[in-house]
Amino acid sequence: MIKVNKFFFPYIILLLFLGFKGQIILAFLIVFFHEAIHYLTAVFLGFSGFDMEILPIGARLSLNELEDATAKQDMIISLSAPIFNIAAAVIFYYINKSFPSEILYLLYKGNITVGLFNLIPAFPLDGGRVLRSFMCYRTIYRKANELTIKFSIIQGAGFLFIYFLLLLLKINNVNIAVIAVLIIYSSYKEKERIVYIIMGDIVKKRYKFLKNRYMENKNLSIHYKCDLITALSIIDKNKFNIFTVLDDEMKFMDIIYEDELIEGLKVFGNLTIEEFINTRE
Repeated sequence: MIKVNKFFFPYIILLLFLGFKGQIILAFLIVFFHEAIHYLTAVFLGFSGFDMEILPIGARLSLNELEDATAKQDMIISLSAPIFNIAAAVIFYYINKSFPSEILYLLYKGNITVGLFNLIPAFPLDGGRVLRSFMCYRTIYRKANELTIKFSIIQGAGFLFIYFLLLLLKINNVNIAVIAVLIIYSSYKEKERIVYIIMGDIVKKRYKFLKNRYMENKNLSIHYKCDLITALSIIDKNKFNIFTVLDDEMKFMDIIYEDELIEGLKVFGNLTIEEFINTRE
């Protein structure tokens, strides 16, 4: 499904008013091929189905199965398009040196801009996914996502600061303001999405398990006064999680499996683990 971001048309009207015409068409062709490379790389790695959102500064493609990707797969998919853009920029640069042309120069400039811009480590850009995937090697998915969101918001605030600083110098660069707003907006949307992603991961694990016939376990010890959402937030999405419930003296109280967390939240709401154990008994 293809949908248009609500900021897209106002931004295009503003660019047309400022005098951009043919460059917009060329820019979206570059972005289209950028997203196509993401898609082809994902298909090569075994993923399928996609949604595309047209953004003010390009487009964003999300594959329906992409949340199932490992950190390594997500990093490969995320880096594939910026690397393609940078390689294309080098090619167009040398062709333009031999056969000077305005279109070749714009293709060089557009590809290098899109490639480097998408490496900024902030959501919704490729660099944000790369940063999150990198941190997944050192911490759990939820924590990696949370740190990336915070880092993205800081960068968005930094772009806003630069925009207002330039305004004081009588330089009105609207693009910087749009980038700042998009990064901050996307980061907060990602923050809202994470709980649903984790819950979806738990449901999907059953299908993975039936397909592969095995799954690695992860054992965690958790305090009995923690609530169910806290337990849910520390789940490893690629493993079946088993919680050993301990009291203040670190003595064994019970064992809870990750699928019980979802059932408990659906039936009872966000109880403490102690309350959930008592209710279950």
